[in-house]
Amino acid sequence: MWPADAGPDRRRIALVGFGRFGRIHALRLQYHPAFVLACVVDTDAQARAAARATGLVAWPSLDALPPDIEAASVVTPADTHADVAVALLSRGLHVLVEKPLATHEGDIQRLLAVAHRTGRLLCTGHIERFNACLLSPPWEGRPQRLDFERQSTAVGSGRSAVMDLMVHDIDLAAHLLRLPGDAGFRVVSVAERHDQVRAEVDMGGCRVALLARHGAERSSASLRWGEARGQALELSVRPAAHEEDALTRQYTAFHHLLAGRSATLADAQAGAVAARRALAILAEL
Repeated sequence: MWPADAGPDRRRIALVGFGRFGRIHALRLQYHPAFVLACVVDTDAQARAAARATGLVAWPSLDALPPDIEAASVVTPADTHADVAVALLSRGLHVLVEKPLATHEGDIQRLLAVAHRTGRLLCTGHIERFNACLLSPPWEGRPQRLDFERQSTAVGSGRSAVMDLMVHDIDLAAHLLRLPGDAGFRVVSVAERHDQVRAEVDMGGCRVALLARHGAERSSASLRWGEARGQALELSVRPAAHEEDALTRQYTAFHHLLAGRSATLADAQAGAVAARRALAILAEL
């Protein structure tokens, strides 16, 4: 999926956030032929030291960004996404922000307004769209029911399980079902137990069951479909060493959009829809 013209059309990109996931993003960008990772920005001195130890330029604030940066990737805590992305958009940069796009309705509206005003590209990193198992829908026709289960060893709450984990599958269901952003969405039931949330929703006439859990013994994700839940797919299979991973494919899609080409990367509106649906589920807790 790498662009054939990646060499002469490499884009200079900044990475904001060099935590556990930010370091994975940095590694993928460093080896991606379509990008030049120009610098890292992180307010934490230890994170900057870790970035510099890998040969990267690291700055403590966005004010230090060089003028030739075209785009930025935001991999900071979810409740900071809106402020960071707004600042980058206002500087004239195209922005790919990790999911969820934002964690509050006011921030969602603010991001959409700034992206519209600046005319900059704003995308949301719903990485499961690039899972090798799901590059095309795994079924024929249209299923009447989908069942997602996703759990992580990370420590968190029911709220974080919805905004950090379940939001993956909220977007993924709409993407696989090819639902428009204004498709009907209704919360049927929600139940919370400690760090686990179960929800059942109606999405465009398809019943979707969602389970998200933090604090599990192991991380996993799966999808079942059909009335009898007889068809199943494990989503957390790691690619072989020689294969592109989902994050690399996601950055390739971002490059395609920057170059004016089409891609299945979630745009700002799709990110807003997924975040709003996650917030609708949280409102029922």
